[in-house]
Amino acid sequence: MKMPLTEKLSERLDGLISFFSPRLGLKRRMYREAIKVTKSFSSYRGASRDRLRSSWIPGGGSADTDLLPELKDIRERSRDLNRNDAHASGITSTMTVNVVGSGIRPQSRVDKEQLGLEETAAGKFQKDAERVWKRWTPFADAGRRMDFYEIQQLVDRQILENGEALIIPMMIDEPSRPYRTALQVIESDRLDTPPEKRGDKSIRSGVRIGEKGEAVSYFIRKTHPGDVLYSKRAEREFVEVPAFDEYGRRNVFHLYYVLRSGQTRGVPFFAPVLAYFKDLGEYAEAELVAARIAACFSLFITSEASMDVSAGGAFEKNQAGQFIESLEPGMIKHLMPGETITSFNPQRPGSSFEPFVDRILKAISAALGLPYELVAKDFSKTNYSSARAALLEARRYFRMRQEWLAQKLCQPVWDMVLEEAYLKRELSANTFYENRQHWTSASWIAPGWEWVDPLKEAQAAEVGLRNGIVTYSDLYAQDGKDWEECFEQRKREQEKMKTLGLEVQDENKAKEKQKNTGEEGEEDSRGGKKPDVDAG
Repeated sequence: MKMPLTEKLSERLDGLISFFSPRLGLKRRMYREAIKVTKSFSSYRGASRDRLRSSWIPGGGSADTDLLPELKDIRERSRDLNRNDAHASGITSTMTVNVVGSGIRPQSRVDKEQLGLEETAAGKFQKDAERVWKRWTPFADAGRRMDFYEIQQLVDRQILENGEALIIPMMIDEPSRPYRTALQVIESDRLDTPPEKRGDKSIRSGVRIGEKGEAVSYFIRKTHPGDVLYSKRAEREFVEVPAFDEYGRRNVFHLYYVLRSGQTRGVPFFAPVLAYFKDLGEYAEAELVAARIAACFSLFITSEASMDVSAGGAFEKNQAGQFIESLEPGMIKHLMPGETITSFNPQRPGSSFEPFVDRILKAISAALGLPYELVAKDFSKTNYSSARAALLEARRYFRMRQEWLAQKLCQPVWDMVLEEAYLKRELSANTFYENRQHWTSASWIAPGWEWVDPLKEAQAAEVGLRNGIVTYSDLYAQDGKDWEECFEQRKREQEKMKTLGLEVQDENKAKEKQKNTGEEGEEDSRGGKKPDVDAG
């Protein structure tokens, strides 16, 4: 390595001083080495610039400086993985199934106290609001391809693949639509800076930023930039859409997770592990190709005789001059004098293949915040306790994303739909605009999950209810159900059973019977009573 000029001059100066005064020269060299040691020392080892970490020089840019120049490449590579990589595609599907599933549904919860409503009036408004929502959801998509719950699935997938989702609310006048409110989901590629405005520092990757860092407007292409086969205006035409209209209604839903302050665009979910996925996929493909090639060679024929002349011309040669023979199932081969057969065992894939793949998948699962079992779809090494712990950890993460999606998308859309229904006089709310947040208050019920051991979970739920730890609303919400609808359905079923002369089980009597049975002691396997055991 070439010595810097300053170090060369210092060395020469040290030599000159040492020639005239060895003592002073030695002292000077000692101080110089002490300075080097001081500079190499750091309070944080991660900040040291020693020999092992001298090449670790990360950039110090802002969120947009680090992200925006590379966003296009990251987004396209993320999509490629979801199209062609089995693990990446499986993770995306797993996430969407667990976060959205069949859809996140509203349960109207008007604030009766703030609005001064009686229980009957509040109940009527809530039922009317949910009835309006059920009429609207099949017509939510402006393109008539999806209902609102399918839009939720698409939005979640786009946030995972692209890092963000764009939704344009609009009003469509069509006789077949019960309401004018509709949503258009567009790909984030269409959000871009027009060529003539790329010198404007207030516009960052298609988003005009205000003084406080807020989004003021969005520059959206009229067509997808990659739609070159079907559109001639893909690169030229833009429209600037204000973030809000004059009444404060949202014109654009730009949904993404903010990971850094000042971040204008979203980061794809797979960004931290793109290289891992690509290398793992190529490694697995290489092993597969090697195994396929090795499988073509099952036997080798060795001969002591010359193979230049074969009996009756039974052997063929390839372009390289090598003899070719074919093998068929059940074939009997008679060897020529001096020939022997040697079997071939390629041993592919190697013994290190599976442990290596598992190690990489564990690193990927840690980076994405998901259990290894869900990433690899492998529960073979998992017992009940570890499986339950892994699923609970995953469900906390899924629930966080459910709440985020409900807050960022579902609740604002619910507000829009109820506003239109109010203007059409389908909802009785005389102070709607004065107390809008109280009239449109709602809880959002996401699909629930099945447990590894339903019996144990049911017993735990019963204990929680008995001790007042949980409510019926909590338990039904965990299963993705509306507790009021379930209670009403139970009432209808019990009334129907009475009408048909069927016995209706009294829950209170059943619990009392169970309690008495427990006090008397359970029967053992021989028909006797198990003795009571004092746990204390």
